[in-house]
Amino acid sequence: MVLKLKNINVSYASKQTLKNISTSFETGEIVMIIGANGSGKSTLLKVLAGLIDYNGEIILPEGINDVSEITGYVFQNPETQIIGSTVWEDVIFGLENIGLDRKEMETRANYVLNLLELAELKDADPYYLSGGQKQRLAIASVLALQPEFLLLDEVTAMLDKNGKREVVEAVVKLKEAGKGIIIATHELNLFSPYADRCIYIDGGTVVFDGNPNDGIKLYREKVHREFTTKAINL
Repeated sequence: MVLKLKNINVSYASKQTLKNISTSFETGEIVMIIGANGSGKSTLLKVLAGLIDYNGEIILPEGINDVSEITGYVFQNPETQIIGSTVWEDVIFGLENIGLDRKEMETRANYVLNLLELAELKDADPYYLSGGQKQRLAIASVLALQPEFLLLDEVTAMLDKNGKREVVEAVVKLKEAGKGIIIATHELNLFSPYADRCIYIDGGTVVFDGNPNDGIKLYREKVHREFTTKAINL
């Protein structure tokens, strides 16, 4: 499945945060979205999630009426998405809201909990989970709704080393399951070994879309230039 963006523009008040973004995403690939704070990474994910208004065109697969039908958004802080008093309740909460029958809910919940290695914790209180477990639960709850694309917004930023590793392993499994994974991240070394593509956004504009190593090199060169310039001007 392919999701295409054509000339996407987003403005907040008088500031344009995305400028003529044209790119595409496919299921079965991991795409890193990189750039400085405020460059437009999270804004792009919110466009893909159907959370904010934009100008331009999202070209959807046949039979899909709204981009939110095929995308699922996972926030940086997993606790903002945890609702249930147990892991199981948290996963089935969204399924109950869309009116699935009990058998289908159980099938989906068991699938995502097994996929993300949370099955043994299904009766646990989510707030006593580790950071990595909480983030995997947030991903599982979104995944149960069966989106084709997972939108991960700085999902490792608040995690320790073990938590980061758990999320990376989950991302790889999701790709193997055929999902498209789009990750806004500053953790360049963490995801680059597994990414298929890298989109580098600078000032709301895509300045690179291609090989992750090349995109990261370009980004780091700019950061180095800016740091050197500031040091000289001190």
